[in-house]
Amino acid sequence: MSNLLDYLDWRGDISFKKSSANKIDYLMLAQISYVNFDGLLKTLDFSKKVSLKELKEMFLKSTDIDKRRDTGALINPLTIDLFEKAAESERFSQVEITGYQSIVNQNTEEQFAAMTFILPDGDNFIAFRGTDDNIVAWKEDFNLAFMDEIPAQKDSVDYILKAYEQLTGNFTIGGHSKGGNLSIYSVLKTYKKIKKRFKDVYNFDGPGFSDERLSSKEFKEIIPHIKSYYPQFSIVGMLFSNAGEYEVIKSSETLVMQHDPFSWHILGKNFITLENFDLGSKFFHTTFNTWLSEMDNERRALFIETLFDIINVTDAKTNSEIEKNIAQNSVKILTALSKLDPDLRKKMTEIVANLFKSAQKTIPNFFGLKQ
Repeated sequence: MSNLLDYLDWRGDISFKKSSANKIDYLMLAQISYVNFDGLLKTLDFSKKVSLKELKEMFLKSTDIDKRRDTGALINPLTIDLFEKAAESERFSQVEITGYQSIVNQNTEEQFAAMTFILPDGDNFIAFRGTDDNIVAWKEDFNLAFMDEIPAQKDSVDYILKAYEQLTGNFTIGGHSKGGNLSIYSVLKTYKKIKKRFKDVYNFDGPGFSDERLSSKEFKEIIPHIKSYYPQFSIVGMLFSNAGEYEVIKSSETLVMQHDPFSWHILGKNFITLENFDLGSKFFHTTFNTWLSEMDNERRALFIETLFDIINVTDAKTNSEIEKNIAQNSVKILTALSKLDPDLRKKMTEIVANLFKSAQKTIPNFFGLKQ
């Protein structure tokens, strides 16, 4: 299996002048956007540009280097190796970073981070960070189920407009996981303004949008620019609906762990692709979206708010904190479940039961069973 680190071994000595930016380059930069550069780069300052090589030196000299190296429970720690290795390669060392922004706000249930990579040819790649280790980040993701616009989506629109006004050159936009969703959303909302200098948007296994939004006139305008990439067993990318050109990538991991880009097979400057998704991924997509469509926004909000109220009894702010004290936190969660208001518990039980009913409806279509 060959991954992103192998890609650097193969092509790290090939300049962008010899071979222009490709989808693997964009995935690499999107993954590097998960690195914690807080305090090393001035917030939303597009006037100052730092090369990837310079940024690595700043990173290594930081007084909290051990904390920065900790990517949390869900982001592959190889991300740090990727950043450091890229910073020493001929291809990426002189790529400049500007406009760094990172927000984690418990009150507004918001997690957002973005940075702009300026390639040697003057083109810009805006990378939106996906969901990180913060629990509030996962809460914001779930809020996509009932909110017309989550705070990070609004942030992504504001970011694009600032970058467009202050930087020259063309723009490519992308991100992994929630970052993919933010990338598409930001283009959707700014397309008329940026289209003269906008190239494409790269969605790496990001959740989609409602069917109503996909069928809108404004969304149809940007579909030719959307390039999506999903592992063979995609879960995150199967949330809601997507549109546009896509590839299904062979992964070395199983089930939801295929969401990790380090598991995606690469050959040269391309992914190793498959003809279609695994059956389980299709099954999840149909089941989840059927279940969601049968709930109104009020019941969706109730389910999500109650779910995270229960998680919050742990007082943990990150998934790593929950994992670190898993036994104690499990007891707290079970205790909170037992203390739910009887009426609320009944509603939650009904919502979960409907999920299983949706799965039962889906099974005959996918496994050739008689109804």
